[in-house]
Amino acid sequence: MVAVIVIAIVAVSYIVSTRIHPLRKCPTCNMSGRHFGGIYKGSYRRCRRCAGRGQLDRVGTRVFGGGTSHTGVFPKK
Repeated sequence: MVAVIVIAIVAVSYIVSTRIHPLRKCPTCNMSGRHFGGIYKGSYRRCRRCAGRGQLDRVGTRVFGGGTSHTGVFPKK
């Protein structure tokens, strides 16, 4: 019984956390928004994964909150 209560508290905490902090840093560009070239190290382009923003939605944001389209602002309902 205690395990069920602990799991419920952790689940609610995670849902609240995704509502407060919906974004995470992009693992490809490490929040720089730039992808550097392999041959010419000084050249770069926008990161394809995050479209140059440096941020991505967390996993639970789209599942529980509807997603932010990587803007950090929830859509109006």
